[in-house]
Amino acid sequence: MPHRTTHPTKEQVRAYMAAREAARRPPPPPEEIRRQLGWRLQCGDEDRLLLQFYLIPTNYTQMTAQIAFDWMLAALRTHLHGCHTR
Repeated sequence: MPHRTTHPTKEQVRAYMAAREAARRPPPPPEEIRRQLGWRLQCGDEDRLLLQFYLIPTNYTQMTAQIAFDWMLAALRTHLHGCHTR
């Protein structure tokens, strides 16, 4: 599965390193460095489609559970409503 990685330019990395040295603080976590430099892994379109395909059963299960729950609550509401009117 092909992935694309966006890389910062050499100039961006050099400017970042110069600013880090001037700050005289401990380095941030790697995730923060990647965020600041815009360095990330981008999934290909095939990966997104595959992930969505794998999530279909989960989505249907959640929808079925919600329908069953709503159906049971509707029956309970009808039963309770009938008890109050008697």
